[in-house]
Parts: sequence; C-alpha cells; structure tokens
Amino acid sequence: MKENRSGPPGGNPLGTASVGRLLLQFAIPSIISTLVAALYNMVDQIFIGQRIGYLGNAATTVAFPLTYVSGALTLLFSNGSTVNFNLCSGRGEKEEALTFAGNGLTLLIAEGLCLALAVGLFTAPLVRLFGSTAEVFPYALTYMRIIAVGLPFLAITSGATLLIRSDGSPRYALWCSLSGVVLNFVLDWLFLFPLDLGIAGAAWATVLGQILSGAMVTAYLFRFRTGRLERRHFRVSGPRLGRIAAIGAAASFNQAAMMVMNTVRNNTLRKYGALSVYGASEALAAAGVVHKVNHLFYSTIIGCGVGASPIMSFNYGAKKYRRVMETYRLILRYALIVGAVETACFWLFPDAILRLFGSGALGYRDFALRFMHEFMLLVVLAGVPTVSMHVMTAVGKAKRGVLISMSKQLALIALLLILPRFLGIDGVLWAGPVADVLAAAAAMLVLRPEFRRMREAARQLEDPA
Repeated sequence: MKENRSGPPGGNPLGTASVGRLLLQFAIPSIISTLVAALYNMVDQIFIGQRIGYLGNAATTVAFPLTYVSGALTLLFSNGSTVNFNLCSGRGEKEEALTFAGNGLTLLIAEGLCLALAVGLFTAPLVRLFGSTAEVFPYALTYMRIIAVGLPFLAITSGATLLIRSDGSPRYALWCSLSGVVLNFVLDWLFLFPLDLGIAGAAWATVLGQILSGAMVTAYLFRFRTGRLERRHFRVSGPRLGRIAAIGAAASFNQAAMMVMNTVRNNTLRKYGALSVYGASEALAAAGVVHKVNHLFYSTIIGCGVGASPIMSFNYGAKKYRRVMETYRLILRYALIVGAVETACFWLFPDAILRLFGSGALGYRDFALRFMHEFMLLVVLAGVPTVSMHVMTAVGKAKRGVLISMSKQLALIALLLILPRFLGIDGVLWAGPVADVLAAAAAMLVLRPEFRRMREAARQLEDPA
C-alpha cells in the first residue's frame, strides 16, 4: 500500500503539489517578509549612524533586547495558534481551525498592549538593565520610550501575518510588512535630515511604519479565506490556550533566551570593553552593527522555516511523513548557503559594511572587524538549530523544539559569563563560534530519533504487512 497521496478533503495543494514548488510559493514571501521586518531596525541603524554617529548606534543596540521580548510573546501566541490552525485544517476541522485563529489574534492584541504599558512605565530601569553606558543612556531612553508606542502594532503584524500566509495569502502578508518598512525608510530620511529630529525622529518613523502594517493586517481579517471569523472564535478558552502555549513555547523560549543573551552580551561588552583598548561604548556600538547585519541574513533563515511550517504541519497531520522530511532537507540546505554567503561578506567587504552605518572612534572599527571575523567565524552553522526547531514545532513536538531552540542561547550565555573572566574581551569574541558548534550538534542529536520514527511510520503506511 502506497503512502496516501490523494491529499485531505478538498485536495489541498499542501498535501499534493511538489514540495519544491510549495517552498517557492510559501517560503519566498515569508523570507521577504522577515527580511523586511529585520530592515526596520537596520534602516534605523543606518540613518542614525550616518546622522548621529556611533553613540546612536550603541543606543539602538541597547534597545534591541526589547525586540526579543516582543518577539518571544508574539511567537508564543502566533506560532502556537498558526500551527494548531494548520494541523486542524489538515484534518479537515474547519471550525476548530477558525477558533485557534481567533484565539491567537485575541492573545496577540492583549500582549502588545500590556508590553507597551510595561515598557512605558519602566523605560529607565530597562535601559540600564540592557547594558547602557552613561554617555549612551539619554539616546537609548528617548528611543525606547517612543518605540514602546508601536509594540501593539508590531505584535499584530508579526503574529497575524503567519495566519494570513496559512490562510493562503502569502503575497498579501508580504505587502503588509513591506508597506511599513517603505514608510519607515522615507520617514527616517525626512525626520533625521530635513527636519533634524534626532534619534526621536528615527523612533517615530519606525512606529508610524508599524501602524500602517497593523492597519493592513486588520483589514484582511474581515475577509479571511478559510471562513468568516466571528465573535465566538475570539473567546479564549483554557484548553486551547494550553495547546497554543505548548506549541508556541519553542520559538518563544528561543526569543526569550536571545533577549537574555543580548542583555548579558551588552553588559559583558560594557564591562570588558572598558578594560580593553577599544572602549565600552565603542565595543557596544560595533557589536550592535555586526549583529544587525547578521540579523538581516538570519531573518531569511527564519523566514524560510516559517514559510515551510504550513507545509510540514499539514503533511504531518495528513500522515505524509516523507514530504515533511523532504521539506526539512530543502530548508536546511538553504540555511547553510545563507550562512556561507554571510561569512564571505564579513571577510570580503568588512569596511564597506561598516561605512553603511557611519563612522566612529578608532576602537569602534577595530572591534567591529574582530567581531565579524572571530565571533561570527562559524555563523554558517547558525541555521542548523533554527530550521531543526521549526520542523519540531511544525509537527507538534513542542518539548523537542524547546530543547533545540534553547541550545545556542544557553550555551552562549554560559560562555559569555565564563570565558571573559579568563580571556577578557577575547573571551566574548570566542564565545560565538564555540556556541555555534555546540548548538548544531545538539540539534542533530534531538532531531535524529524523530526522523527515524517518521521514516518507520512512512514505511508502515507503504507496506502495512
């Protein structure tokens, strides 16, 4: 007996079309969408660096952990609701799928509003916690206070676009994100140069772009393709919240760990940078610039994983396990290629990259070059745990996804706390490649038995005797 190829009721192409063609359809818009989202921060950093200098870049570095706080909460609810939406759709449970979509949207709105309020009330303590130096503090304080206003719109845009893609409208999801970043780009130039509003202008440009994207997402929800979203779908129930949180925990914990890692890294750079020839603010700004560039590349790997998730979830629900494994192999190959391209850019065009972000003191440039060549030495491996986490999450194996997602961040936090005690600023730099090796190895150890089980299940479906 052959593995079922007829697909679920209605002949959904997720279960029948070529996996490669589906990835082009779903992953490319998702990659562009996450790339566009990463450009929000990078565009700010470029304009701020050109207009304000390295102290402005250091301020956005200090504020960057806030992105991970928002991302952790958003992914908890968006990934959890979207995966459950896809699994229910794969089983033909339309009403339950719509209920998970509505519950996810309610939770996204609530978390965005609560986070905005918390950041607005405790901005100064958060700026200190995230590793600001005294000279960077006023820039970071202004930037974070304004950015807090846009957090509800960021949550609904980042989370609901996943549902929009799974609902069969990946292009519209892309336009939602793209419209905001284009407006942000235009307003960054207007507010920073002709109007000379300083770092506050860059922050307001970001917020206004997020508002536009959030408005476009909200407009789509009134014409959801899977079915009409009604009031009853938005009432959150305890059992569904538990299922959403269980699935979304992997990506959420990863973002939370990244927030902790960034906070530890910033404070370590502040301490050991001050003891080095580079300087504390210079090291903070340089590392932030390199990480923004890395985030641009890394976001495309995340986008590929997110785009592939509906394919893997649907086929796992439909018991088409070989299609799940084929999808994973394709996105892993993509991740390795992206890592190789990023490494080449850091070695071949380091000064050109730095010039995009303005100039700084001599220590700023020297440390940035070392950060590219040492901390990012094995960045080619960074995508392995990321795509492995996405496949575990997509098939509903939340605990294994959590293990994979946390591996690099926990390793990096431990290494940042230990190595600099013995090696100073060099310990910060070498923590990166060691963590990349440990995380890739951990991902393979967790993923291997799960794939063995899927292969065995596929063989039994093909030959039940």
